[in-house]
Amino acid sequence: MTTSVAAVALALLAPRADAVSTRSFVLDDAASLAAGELDGTAVHSDGSVTIGVGTRRIGLDEAAVAWSFTRGSGSVFVGTGNDGKIYRLSGDDVSEFAETGQLVVTSLAFGSGRLYAGTLPEARIYQVDGQGQTQELARPDGAEHVWDLAYHDGTLFAATGPEGKVFAIDASGQAEVYWDSDAAHVMSLAVGDDGSLYAGTSDDAVVVRLRGPGRAEVVHDFPGNEVTALTIRDGVLAVAANEFPSPPAATTGTKNKATSGARPRPGKGRLYRVDGDGRTERILSRDDGHFTSVQIAEDGTIYAGAGKDGRVHRVSPTGDSATWIDVDERQVLAIDMVGDDPLLLTGDGAAIYRIVAQEAQAATWTSKVLDASFVARFGELTWRGRGAIQFQTRSGNSEEPNETWSEWSAAMAQPGPIRSASARYLQIRARFPQDPDARLLAVVAHYLPQNQRARISSVGRAQAKKATKSKNVTRSVDDPPVPSAKLKLEWAVTNPDGDRMRYRLRYRAESQTRWRTVLHEDEELTSTNYQWDTGGLPDGYYVVEVEASDELSNPGAETLRNRRASEPLLIDNHPPRIESIRAEGDHVVGRVVDGLGPIAKLEVAIDGREFRPFFPADDLLDTRDERFDLDLSGLDPGEYIVAVRAYDAGGNSVTAEVTLTR
Repeated sequence: MTTSVAAVALALLAPRADAVSTRSFVLDDAASLAAGELDGTAVHSDGSVTIGVGTRRIGLDEAAVAWSFTRGSGSVFVGTGNDGKIYRLSGDDVSEFAETGQLVVTSLAFGSGRLYAGTLPEARIYQVDGQGQTQELARPDGAEHVWDLAYHDGTLFAATGPEGKVFAIDASGQAEVYWDSDAAHVMSLAVGDDGSLYAGTSDDAVVVRLRGPGRAEVVHDFPGNEVTALTIRDGVLAVAANEFPSPPAATTGTKNKATSGARPRPGKGRLYRVDGDGRTERILSRDDGHFTSVQIAEDGTIYAGAGKDGRVHRVSPTGDSATWIDVDERQVLAIDMVGDDPLLLTGDGAAIYRIVAQEAQAATWTSKVLDASFVARFGELTWRGRGAIQFQTRSGNSEEPNETWSEWSAAMAQPGPIRSASARYLQIRARFPQDPDARLLAVVAHYLPQNQRARISSVGRAQAKKATKSKNVTRSVDDPPVPSAKLKLEWAVTNPDGDRMRYRLRYRAESQTRWRTVLHEDEELTSTNYQWDTGGLPDGYYVVEVEASDELSNPGAETLRNRRASEPLLIDNHPPRIESIRAEGDHVVGRVVDGLGPIAKLEVAIDGREFRPFFPADDLLDTRDERFDLDLSGLDPGEYIVAVRAYDAGGNSVTAEVTLTR
């Protein structure tokens, strides 16, 4: 298969996503391609999918977690939880080999013909003979967890917590403190070519080199709070340094309760390479999960097991990475990817996976479920890459594929129309039949979502913005609105599919049924507010209706509209009148009349001083016709200019003056 120029052009011409027109699912980078399911395929950091390796599952149905393993005497020994048993794998036959009576066998080591098992929650260390008979070898003082074991030159080393110690145990079971760290836990151990012991800690994330009892030197202090795993080969360290939201290793298990490793833990994972000269390089990182195990191959390739999505990652010596293996279980807890018999162990469903050559026609890549947000009609499926790759699709209306989804479509060897039924969700599958050089670079699926109607939830007068504080301006909360013939309207719209909207306005007097347009048809309003000039309208109450149309994003037959009317809005552009104002002795009396009413506020000022509010004769501002009677007997004898100002509900005002002599 060759790169499709048409596919590239279609992707580049994909329309903007804020309109219900043809859209595209574009999967063309490592993140989007790796979000799917891999079965014998690998996703590389350059954003390509190739044939990877195959796996063969061997279930451990009696166990919950396959936690640890080691090789010896031609067999593979597997430590499990939550029953504390050890199984032996010979070929593809697995059988129960030994029982410790503890909750979890966290670590296994083989040396000098003996099998050793570290456990929790009581930090017991056992030796197991060839017939599976267990004998307690040691129980390090103060330890509650044995997290890792390493055997070298007749000595068994144990990484423990919660006192953060490494113990050295001889053949007789005598356990001596080899290193007492400042950390809560020592989580991982590795023996270098020169016999140096390396240890990784938690609740910090430090790796140290131990050249003898108590002789520790820090190799590196990593970001995070746990060095979950480390390994060394040819002087190069590979380190899994994770960051968990709380100290992860401090869980004290009981025989009735699973420990911290029984289920996937949240956290961030970082994988580091440390050269012999101390140069440290972060080579892989994950913000959505942590790393559980690491290994270095003879050519320098580094493998890491992931503790959330059941995957093994591979980083080449040049720094290129790949999601190499994907299994059904959520946790890969231990790996051995080198040698003639590579395998891995899983938790959250205990199993052993053998890594095998990929069988012909068995390698598949399946996309994540693609969400069109609404029921959609699917169009062309195109792709870029090389080699013989076949594609299938299926669709449904549930977030997870189930029996209600369509069957997988017939295989497509060339780009063409998607044959799956219209639905909200789509999934794509690629098969790599008998072509080891096949490489998928990008997949594009076009679709047209069903148009969704926008809905107007409210229409009304725009709320006045709160005034900013000022030392020079003070307004009462009872102040009427500032008069203006410009009425600012605003409306709220729910627009599910993000179409570009056009709005039309019309109005009518409250007492009438005939609607009149506010805008001419050639005036295109796309904002959700409008400044309406009402200067030419008689005072009164009016209803405004807004129509929302998605015609700017859809052809005529597909256009949807929605209308909503406001509550009656007062339009009052004319001030009230002050009638019959006069001085009667120590009183100023008069009458205020408005065409609509009610009168909103009355104020008085003496000789040009500040206006102050006063009440009408009946103390209530509740009608369009109010009488007032101002008692000014408190003034000193003399002549005064008394100004009365009145406001209506529309903010219009009128002022009249009268001379008062006492």
